[in-house]
Amino acid sequence: MNKAYIIGVGLGTKEYLLPIALTQIKAADCLIGAKRILAEFRNLRKEEFPMEGNLGKIIPFVKAQKDKKKIAILVSGDSGLYSFLDTVSRKFKKDEYEVIPGISSMQLAFARIGESWQDAKILSLHGRSIGNLATEVKRNPKVFLFTDPDFPPQKIAAYLIEKGMDKKRAVVCEQLGYPEERVVDTSLKQLAKMKDFKLCVMIIK
Repeated sequence: MNKAYIIGVGLGTKEYLLPIALTQIKAADCLIGAKRILAEFRNLRKEEFPMEGNLGKIIPFVKAQKDKKKIAILVSGDSGLYSFLDTVSRKFKKDEYEVIPGISSMQLAFARIGESWQDAKILSLHGRSIGNLATEVKRNPKVFLFTDPDFPPQKIAAYLIEKGMDKKRAVVCEQLGYPEERVVDTSLKQLAKMKDFKLCVMIIK
Protein backbone atom coordinates (compact mmCIF):
# COMPACT_ATOMS: atom_id res chain seq x y z
CA MET A 1 0.00 0.00 0.00
CA ASN A 2 1.42 3.37 -1.04
CA LYS A 3 1.24 6.27 1.33
CA ALA A 4 0.23 9.74 0.22
CA TYR A 5 2.74 12.40 1.23
CA ILE A 6 1.78 15.83 2.55
CA ILE A 7 4.86 17.98 2.07
CA GLY A 8 5.56 21.46 3.35
CA VAL A 9 7.53 23.23 0.62
CA GLY A 10 8.56 26.26 2.63
CA LEU A 11 8.24 29.72 1.18
CA GLY A 12 8.25 28.91 -2.50
CA THR A 13 11.97 29.22 -3.15
CA LYS A 14 14.47 26.37 -3.25
CA GLU A 15 16.56 27.93 -0.45
CA TYR A 16 13.81 27.21 2.06
CA LEU A 17 12.91 23.71 0.82
CA LEU A 18 14.15 20.94 3.11
CA PRO A 19 16.26 18.20 1.44
CA ILE A 20 13.90 15.43 2.61
CA ALA A 21 10.99 17.30 1.02
CA LEU A 22 12.79 17.55 -2.31
CA THR A 23 13.69 13.84 -2.16
CA GLN A 24 10.04 12.85 -1.75
CA ILE A 25 8.89 15.29 -4.43
CA LYS A 26 11.38 13.81 -6.90
CA ALA A 27 10.19 10.30 -6.02
CA ALA A 28 6.51 11.15 -6.58
CA ASP A 29 4.57 10.33 -9.73
CA CYS A 30 1.90 12.99 -9.21
CA LEU A 31 2.09 16.38 -7.51
CA ILE A 32 -1.00 18.07 -6.07
CA GLY A 33 -0.80 21.73 -5.09
CA ALA A 34 -1.56 25.34 -5.86
CA LYS A 35 -0.53 26.37 -9.37
CA ARG A 36 2.23 28.69 -8.13
CA ILE A 37 3.73 25.82 -6.11
CA LEU A 38 3.48 23.31 -8.97
CA ALA A 39 5.25 25.78 -11.25
CA GLU A 40 8.34 25.58 -9.04
CA PHE A 41 8.70 21.86 -9.80
CA ARG A 42 7.65 21.76 -13.45
CA ASN A 43 11.19 20.90 -14.49
CA LEU A 44 10.69 17.48 -12.83
CA ARG A 45 8.00 16.68 -15.43
CA LYS A 46 5.53 15.13 -12.99
CA GLU A 47 1.82 14.62 -13.45
CA GLU A 48 0.12 17.69 -11.96
CA PHE A 49 -3.21 18.13 -10.18
CA PRO A 50 -3.84 21.83 -9.40
CA MET A 51 -5.85 22.60 -6.28
CA GLU A 52 -7.59 25.63 -7.76
CA GLY A 53 -11.14 24.65 -8.69
CA ASN A 54 -10.55 21.06 -7.59
CA LEU A 55 -10.61 21.10 -3.78
CA GLY A 56 -13.59 18.77 -3.60
CA LYS A 57 -11.96 16.33 -6.02
CA ILE A 58 -8.59 15.94 -4.30
CA ILE A 59 -9.54 13.35 -1.66
CA PRO A 60 -11.45 11.09 -4.12
CA PHE A 61 -8.53 11.35 -6.56
CA VAL A 62 -5.96 10.40 -3.91
CA LYS A 63 -8.08 7.51 -2.63
CA ALA A 64 -8.49 6.15 -6.16
CA GLN A 65 -4.89 6.63 -7.28
CA LYS A 66 -2.54 6.30 -4.29
CA ASP A 67 -2.09 2.53 -4.64
CA LYS A 68 -1.31 2.94 -8.34
CA LYS A 69 1.13 5.84 -8.10
CA LYS A 70 3.06 7.81 -5.51
CA ILE A 71 1.20 11.02 -4.73
CA ALA A 72 2.63 14.11 -3.04
CA ILE A 73 0.37 16.91 -1.83
CA LEU A 74 2.42 20.11 -1.72
CA VAL A 75 1.44 22.85 0.73
CA SER A 76 3.10 26.20 1.32
CA GLY A 77 5.09 26.79 4.48
CA ASP A 78 4.84 24.04 7.08
CA SER A 79 2.48 21.14 6.46
CA GLY A 80 1.08 21.32 9.99
CA LEU A 81 0.14 25.00 10.07
CA TYR A 82 -3.20 25.99 8.51
CA SER A 83 -2.81 23.58 5.61
CA PHE A 84 -4.62 20.82 3.73
CA LEU A 85 -3.30 18.36 6.33
CA ASP A 86 -6.43 18.93 8.44
CA THR A 87 -8.57 17.53 5.63
CA VAL A 88 -6.23 14.61 4.93
CA SER A 89 -6.07 13.61 8.61
CA ARG A 90 -9.88 13.44 8.75
CA LYS A 91 -10.25 11.39 5.58
CA PHE A 92 -7.37 8.91 5.84
CA LYS A 93 -6.04 6.50 8.44
CA LYS A 94 -2.68 7.43 9.98
CA ASP A 95 -0.86 4.64 8.12
CA GLU A 96 -2.16 5.91 4.77
CA TYR A 97 -0.20 9.15 4.71
CA GLU A 98 3.09 10.65 5.85
CA VAL A 99 3.80 14.26 6.75
CA ILE A 100 7.00 16.08 5.78
CA PRO A 101 7.36 19.42 7.60
CA GLY A 102 8.55 22.66 6.06
CA ILE A 103 9.74 26.13 7.03
CA SER A 104 6.77 28.42 7.57
CA SER A 105 6.42 32.14 6.93
CA MET A 106 5.76 32.46 10.65
CA GLN A 107 9.19 31.05 11.48
CA LEU A 108 10.93 33.29 8.97
CA ALA A 109 8.99 36.38 10.07
CA PHE A 110 10.13 35.99 13.67
CA ALA A 111 13.65 35.20 12.49
CA ARG A 112 13.68 38.45 10.52
CA ILE A 113 12.85 40.48 13.63
CA GLY A 114 15.19 38.45 15.83
CA GLU A 115 12.55 37.30 18.30
CA SER A 116 11.23 33.98 19.58
CA TRP A 117 7.65 32.92 18.92
CA GLN A 118 6.80 30.51 21.73
CA ASP A 119 4.72 33.23 23.40
CA ALA A 120 2.87 34.23 20.22
CA LYS A 121 -0.77 33.55 19.41
CA ILE A 122 -1.01 32.22 15.85
CA LEU A 123 -4.11 33.16 13.86
CA SER A 124 -5.23 33.04 10.25
CA LEU A 125 -7.72 35.32 8.52
CA HIS A 126 -7.85 33.18 5.35
CA GLY A 127 -11.56 32.89 4.67
CA ARG A 128 -12.33 33.81 8.26
CA SER A 129 -13.96 36.68 10.12
CA ILE A 130 -11.84 39.32 11.84
CA GLY A 131 -14.14 38.52 14.78
CA ASN A 132 -12.20 38.13 18.02
CA LEU A 133 -8.88 39.53 16.79
CA ALA A 134 -9.03 42.53 19.14
CA THR A 135 -9.55 40.24 22.12
CA GLU A 136 -6.56 38.10 21.15
CA VAL A 137 -4.34 41.16 20.66
CA LYS A 138 -5.29 42.42 24.13
CA ARG A 139 -4.72 39.00 25.68
CA ASN A 140 -1.37 38.07 24.11
CA PRO A 141 2.04 39.81 24.03
CA LYS A 142 2.47 38.87 20.37
CA VAL A 143 -0.05 37.89 17.72
CA PHE A 144 1.04 36.41 14.41
CA LEU A 145 -1.44 36.74 11.54
CA PHE A 146 -1.77 35.09 8.17
CA THR A 147 -3.51 37.93 6.34
CA ASP A 148 -6.17 37.67 3.65
CA PRO A 149 -6.99 39.80 0.57
CA ASP A 150 -10.19 40.85 2.35
CA PHE A 151 -8.18 41.82 5.44
CA PRO A 152 -4.91 43.46 4.32
CA PRO A 153 -2.55 44.95 6.94
CA GLN A 154 -3.89 48.50 6.67
CA LYS A 155 -7.47 47.31 7.23
CA ILE A 156 -6.40 45.23 10.24
CA ALA A 157 -4.56 48.25 11.67
CA ALA A 158 -7.62 50.48 11.25
CA TYR A 159 -9.81 47.85 12.94
CA LEU A 160 -7.49 47.59 15.95
CA ILE A 161 -7.27 51.38 16.28
CA GLU A 162 -11.08 51.50 16.38
CA LYS A 163 -10.90 49.00 19.24
CA GLY A 164 -8.63 51.32 21.23
CA MET A 165 -5.26 49.69 20.51
CA ASP A 166 -3.58 52.63 18.79
CA LYS A 167 -0.43 52.19 20.92
CA LYS A 168 0.35 48.79 19.43
CA ARG A 169 3.03 48.22 16.80
CA ALA A 170 2.99 45.90 13.82
CA VAL A 171 5.59 44.23 11.66
CA VAL A 172 4.45 43.43 8.13
CA CYS A 173 6.56 40.85 6.30
CA GLU A 174 5.92 40.88 2.58
CA GLN A 175 7.12 38.37 -0.04
CA LEU A 176 9.26 36.55 2.53
CA GLY A 177 12.11 34.58 1.00
CA TYR A 178 11.78 36.26 -2.39
CA PRO A 179 14.04 38.96 -3.89
CA GLU A 180 11.16 41.44 -3.41
CA GLU A 181 11.05 40.77 0.34
CA ARG A 182 10.14 43.76 2.49
CA VAL A 183 9.82 44.04 6.29
CA VAL A 184 7.96 47.07 7.65
CA ASP A 185 8.08 47.75 11.40
CA THR A 186 5.70 50.59 12.23
CA SER A 187 2.90 51.86 14.45
CA LEU A 188 -0.69 50.88 13.75
CA LYS A 189 -1.45 54.54 13.05
CA GLN A 190 1.14 54.67 10.28
CA LEU A 191 0.21 51.25 8.95
CA ALA A 192 -3.43 52.28 8.56
CA LYS A 193 -2.28 54.88 5.99
CA MET A 194 -0.29 52.40 3.87
CA LYS A 195 -1.48 50.17 1.04
CA ASP A 196 -0.50 47.78 -1.75
CA PHE A 197 0.94 44.95 0.34
CA LYS A 198 1.37 41.62 -1.45
CA LEU A 199 1.58 38.09 -0.03
CA CYS A 200 2.25 39.16 3.53
CA VAL A 201 2.00 38.12 7.16
CA MET A 202 1.85 40.30 10.28
CA ILE A 203 3.17 40.37 13.82
CA ILE A 204 1.28 42.61 16.24
CA LYS A 205 2.89 43.45 19.57
